[in-house]
Amino acid sequence: MKTAIIILSHGSRLPEAQATLQRITSMVSSGIDEKFIVEGAALQFNQPDLPAAIAGAAEQGARQIVVVPLFLYRGLHMQRDIPEILIEQKNRYPGIKISMAEHIGADPRLLDIIMDRVREVSNGEL
Repeated sequence: MKTAIIILSHGSRLPEAQATLQRITSMVSSGIDEKFIVEGAALQFNQPDLPAAIAGAAEQGARQIVVVPLFLYRGLHMQRDIPEILIEQKNRYPGIKISMAEHIGADPRLLDIIMDRVREVSNGEL
C-alpha cells in the first residue's frame, strides 16, 4: 500500500516560509524509504494547500495519507480547521485512509534544538 506523508505548515505571505517547508519536506523525503510519497502543504496563504496536496497524493496512487502538522500547540487550526478539511477530503476520497498525526507540541526532543540555538548566540559561554 502506497503511503503519502503530507507535512502541513501554517503558511505565510513571506517567501521564506515556503522555502523552509520545502527544506523540511526534502529532509523527510531523503531520510525515509523511497516507497513513501512526501509532500508539503500550507493551511493558509500558500499552495499547495491541504486539499491540493491530498489530491496530488491520490493522483500518485496513495492508499493512505498521513498529515503531519508542524504546529506547536492545539489551537483552533488543530482543533477545528484541519479536522474539517480532512472530513471533506475523506468524503471526496473514500477509498483512501486519511489520518492526522499529533502536532509537534512540547516534544522533549525540542530541548536539543533550543539549546543549539542558545549556544549559537552565547559566544561560547555555555
